[in-house]
Amino acid sequence: MSVGDHGLVAAEVSRLRRGAHEFLRRHAARAWEHQHDGVRWDITLPPDLAALPVRERFRAHARQEARRLSIARLYDLDAQITARAAGLGAAIRQGRHAEAVALAGHPHVAATMGIDPPAASGFLRWRDPGGIGYNPLGAPVLACHWGPAPGGGTWLAWWADGQAVAAGYAAQAQAAGLYISAGSVTRIFGPLWYDHQELLRPGAGSTRHGSGIPQPRPAVPDTGPLGGEGGTPGLVLLYTTLATWQLLACPAAVGLSPQPVPAAELAADRAADLRTGPVTVATAARALPAPTSLRQPAAADRARAPAMTIFTFCARTEPITP
Repeated sequence: MSVGDHGLVAAEVSRLRRGAHEFLRRHAARAWEHQHDGVRWDITLPPDLAALPVRERFRAHARQEARRLSIARLYDLDAQITARAAGLGAAIRQGRHAEAVALAGHPHVAATMGIDPPAASGFLRWRDPGGIGYNPLGAPVLACHWGPAPGGGTWLAWWADGQAVAAGYAAQAQAAGLYISAGSVTRIFGPLWYDHQELLRPGAGSTRHGSGIPQPRPAVPDTGPLGGEGGTPGLVLLYTTLATWQLLACPAAVGLSPQPVPAAELAADRAADLRTGPVTVATAARALPAPTSLRQPAAADRARAPAMTIFTFCARTEPITP
C-alpha cells in the first residue's frame, strides 16, 4: 500500500468516527427512546445508568459514548489482518471459553487471556467488506469503539455498515407499502449503525497466580441472555475484538504504521471537538507466528503459568418501559 493509499485510509477512519460521534451527540438519545409499535431500539445500557429516570438514561448513555469516541485513538486493520483476527478470536473462543464458563458457573464470561486494549479509549475499523460478522439485517459489522465505563471495566460498542442497514430498512418499508429512502436514514444515523454493546469487568478473584487454572469467587448474577435475536452472536464479536487487540500489540507479526489524518479531515474533527492523532494502520506485512497463548505449556511450566483472566459482561437488557 502506498503512502497515498494510507492517507485515504486515515481520512476514511476519521470520517467514520466523526459520523458516529455526530449521531451520538445529535440523534442517539431520541432514536433510542422512540417507540415504534411499542418497540424500542434494542440496546444494552451500562448498569450505572439503571437508577436514572428512563428518559435521562438514554441521554446520559449518549453523552458517555460521545465522550469515549471524542478521545479515542484511531486504528485500521486491512482485510488480511481482519481475517487473522477472526481466526485467532475463534481459536481463543473454541480453546478457552468453555473452561471459563465452567469455572464461573454461568455463561456471561470471557477468557480474555490477559489481553488489554491498545489504548484506554479507541475506535477501530476492520477494512474488509464483510467486516467481522453481520447484524440481524445482514449488514456487516465494520467497526468498534471502547473506553472506560464509569462503574469500572471497559465498555465496548460495535458498529455495522450504515448504508447496508439503511437499504435493509428501506426494503422492509417498501414491502409494507411505505416509502423510506435509504438516503434519509443515513442522513440521520450516519455511515455507521450503533449495533451491539458489551461491558467487560474483571471477575472478583478470577485470577490465581501459581496455577494454570483460576479459581473464581461466586459469579456475578445473571443479567439476561447473551447476544441478540439474529446476526453474529456478540460473543464472536467480543473474541474477534480481543484477538484484534492482541494483534495490535504484536509489531513483530503485524505491520503497524501511524498515518496522519489529512488536514481537511483534521479541521473537521477539531470543529466537532474530537481529539485526533494519527491512525495506526495494521497491514499483513509479516507472517503471523503461532499464538503462544494457545500452545500447550510443558508440564514444568504449568505451575508458574499465569492464569487466564475471566471477565463478566452484561447482556442485552430487558425493554425499558416508562
